[in-house]
Amino acid sequence: MKIVTSREFRDHQKKYFEMVDNNEQIIVKRKNRAYKLVPVSDDDLLVDIPKEFRCDPYEISPSGDMFWADKRNVEKVKKAIKDKEVALRLSSKDEIKNLMENL
Repeated sequence: MKIVTSREFRDHQKKYFEMVDNNEQIIVKRKNRAYKLVPVSDDDLLVDIPKEFRCDPYEISPSGDMFWADKRNVEKVKKAIKDKEVALRLSSKDEIKNLMENL
């Protein structure tokens, strides 16, 4: 286990992230608190999605946006498209955001 100050961590982030990637424990001390640096797993990102509704977001979206990791969201978007009986071609972030806000 390696304990470093927040300044040391900030100045050498790459080094400490690589150490964590190699299963080393890193603790970052800042003022009166300490933080453990740990990698995030797929389960951490999906924790709010019940297992029966989880799917691979990369199958739906090249960005892997976690919105698409929930089958309910995928079905909601498919239904909205079908109900409107339109073909959509979204070419910008704003167009996608607008579509999602109007579902």
